[in-house]
Amino acid sequence: MHTRTYRAHVLMLAASLALSGFKDFKCSDASSGNSFGGGSGSRISVSSEQKISADAGRFNGNLDNGDQFGSAVTDTLDLDADGIQDLAAGVPFDDDDGNDRGAVWILFMNNNGRVDQEQKISSKAGTLGGNLDNDDHFGSALAGIGDLDADGIQDLAVGTPGADENGTDRGAVRVLFLDSSGRVRQQQLIADGAGGFGGGLDNDDRFGSAVADIGDVNGDGIRDLAVGAPNDDDGSDNAGAVWILMMQGNGRVGSWQKISRDAGGFNGKLNANDHFGAALAGIGDLDNDGIPDLAVGAPEDDEGGTDRGSVWILFLDSSGRVGREQNIADGNGGFDGNLDNDDRFGSALAGTGDLSGDGIRDLAVGTPNDDDDADNAGAVWVLTLQTNGRVDSGQKISARAGGFNGKLKTGDRFGASVAGIRDLDGDGTPDLAVGAPGDDDGGTDQGAVWVLFMNR
Repeated sequence: MHTRTYRAHVLMLAASLALSGFKDFKCSDASSGNSFGGGSGSRISVSSEQKISADAGRFNGNLDNGDQFGSAVTDTLDLDADGIQDLAAGVPFDDDDGNDRGAVWILFMNNNGRVDQEQKISSKAGTLGGNLDNDDHFGSALAGIGDLDADGIQDLAVGTPGADENGTDRGAVRVLFLDSSGRVRQQQLIADGAGGFGGGLDNDDRFGSAVADIGDVNGDGIRDLAVGAPNDDDGSDNAGAVWILMMQGNGRVGSWQKISRDAGGFNGKLNANDHFGAALAGIGDLDNDGIPDLAVGAPEDDEGGTDRGSVWILFLDSSGRVGREQNIADGNGGFDGNLDNDDRFGSALAGTGDLSGDGIRDLAVGTPNDDDDADNAGAVWVLTLQTNGRVDSGQKISARAGGFNGKLKTGDRFGASVAGIRDLDGDGTPDLAVGAPGDDDGGTDQGAVWVLFMNR
């Protein structure tokens, strides 16, 4: 074709695309910034997905408008010993016995990602007891914490950031010792002056907004917890903090270490309203020094633009202090994905196991305000890490990327929570669970959880 004619055709095609709504044209991952890096992380994709909601996935629990099922999600191992791991999903705006007291659903799973049966835990269900108050938001954060009391059944830590123990919205964590039916056999409250915790909290710290099993930090044979307090004011208003809790087998705290702009050896830069500690994930021993490490979300960090968000990789010592840190943000720490203002990258975090097959554990990062296909439809980034905490490669999962074929709509906030769920379908690749608490199946903001079966 003659050069001038070819250019004319190109111009006509461009004009046609613009007039027909070019913004809806789905580019390939490579050309649209939805994957980056030469590592195997840029080739991770979703092979299939299963939605769990009021209308899908054989979930038979009752949800109401505004419950926001899926605000938190975690792997609970195999509670009922049927050979298939189970899930827990948080419903922090559930109104059992009052307003926004919160609840947790234990989901006994099939290996196809559907629910076999479910058990609710709330003020009036699951033998928790009526000890929640209005606006406690029980279920805002969840962590499977292994078999803490060595009774052969997995236990669960549940964040209750609106709890008013010793002051308004100081927050709390409840350690739930479960039976094989998903009901509560015993519980331990950890709060300001309760459960052995004496770290000192202030009003509106919202301790329990995030919680993570981080493995055995101090080497005493018992798994330890990290708990986020994203409204902590060390250094600046709502800069945020994380508490490392050295646990005992009875669910009480033996000792603790605060990490913030002013404490715990952390030398990273935190600003007002970064909300450091809004999300947490244990990532194993990334640097191979024998001590587990930690990922911390700061979703309103302004690196690269307003509220684009960031993640801090913290290399811990055996006392829970930070030896060094690595920031991952828009254009920082090896992250070359595209972020926009208000994406809130780092709102959710999960250690995923070795999705990429490179021998290093990977990290899933929620970006619930991402606008792929619709405003705040949401997304998740799967990042392959290097042992120094920098990113090697990454793949975005959204309505437009990563092989995900589920339907996402405005305000779904897919990626508000995320959990690594090991290998549910037995194909040799770990899988993911992703919360979409703004999903409208069954009614407005009733919420959903997506089970993503992953490919390498």
